[in-house]
Amino acid sequence: MKTIAENQAEVRAIFAAFSDPDEKWKWLLQIAREHPGMDPKLKDEKFLVKGCAARMFLVPEFKDGVLWLHMDTEGGAENPLISRGLGALALRIYNQQKPSEILKTNNGFFQDIGLNVGLSASRANGFASLLKQIGLYAQVFARLETAG
Repeated sequence: MKTIAENQAEVRAIFAAFSDPDEKWKWLLQIAREHPGMDPKLKDEKFLVKGCAARMFLVPEFKDGVLWLHMDTEGGAENPLISRGLGALALRIYNQQKPSEILKTNNGFFQDIGLNVGLSASRANGFASLLKQIGLYAQVFARLETAG
């Protein structure tokens, strides 16, 4: 299992290879389409990411000492692709990580790779809400991590 730092380095290298700024959006659309989504039965209102313009669901699961994150959007792989791609990117960094490690991470990484440039205000707010929700789940499950 890769660490968060290794996941960030991998994404940083991908973004650094783009010669055209539009390529990052094409890549986000690609990972949105490739994201496996989740069982529709998990799409419960209590798992909606608050503040996200798209209806995005983020379901946590704590097993084997790590936080598993299941994410999908209302339209699945069809729509809204940018929001789904942003969610898939967040999972690429944080999924299957120890909650304590997630809590140590600086979300400034996403600005460092230029993700904030060209993002609409509603998508930027939604992405910030998604990252906040991941952090809240990490806080809750970090207690189980230390108890176990």
